[in-house]
Amino acid sequence: MLLIERMMDFFHLAVALMVGTIFRKVGSKRETSSDLTTIIGAMYTVVLFVGINNRSTVQAIVAIGRTVFYREGAAGMYSALAYAMAQVISEIPYIIIQTTYYTLIVYTMVGFELTATKFFWFYFVTFFSFLYFTYYGMMTVAITPNHHVASIFAAAFFSLFNLFSGFFIPRPRIPKWWIWYYWICPVAWTVYGCIVSQYGDVEGTIKVPGMSIDPKIKDYLIDNFGYNPNSMGLVSILLVSFAVFFAFMYSYSIKKLNFLRR
Repeated sequence: MLLIERMMDFFHLAVALMVGTIFRKVGSKRETSSDLTTIIGAMYTVVLFVGINNRSTVQAIVAIGRTVFYREGAAGMYSALAYAMAQVISEIPYIIIQTTYYTLIVYTMVGFELTATKFFWFYFVTFFSFLYFTYYGMMTVAITPNHHVASIFAAAFFSLFNLFSGFFIPRPRIPKWWIWYYWICPVAWTVYGCIVSQYGDVEGTIKVPGMSIDPKIKDYLIDNFGYNPNSMGLVSILLVSFAVFFAFMYSYSIKKLNFLRR
């Protein structure tokens, strides 16, 4: 397991450098609506790429650990709750380290505004996004017989996460009978938080095809994407809630579900 984690550290570092070079300085380019769309796509890619990898990696590790837990738990060595909480808490230091070097590299290379507040919000959103992806992977293992089924289950929902992230289809354009899924889509709030934290207070104007008057960036975010600049409090609460919910479901499923066949 230690070898896997070290390999993933190298992988994440390589991804951070790759993303930073691909989207180099796009954060400082905001003259047109196309520039802003590129930035949103960059933020969508930055978190989703590593988040999905976190989910895939943790599934195999948790599946192996669960097999050991079945044996040790049956012998009365420790309780299911203690095991689950240990698994949940042990991921936090790793995610902190991962988020720190990933954010430092990506934030500076992409070219976002170097202010403490904006960097903190970007770090906060990235950390809890990586965390809920990790806990989501753990949960899918806990509610399925093995990590192969868990991978299929998780991949099916990732397709919906992508579709309702707000990048491919902005929230104002999502049909009313499907808008409910946008509100419960974790990736949508990740993209929301990344963009609002960086551009929600920008008074500068951008050029939009078909518009005679150049709108302010913060107004364009509201009208075209539905991103309210004053919603960072709500975004932070929801990101934390997603992480807590997936961790709770993992712990509850480990305690109540047993797929061991004798």
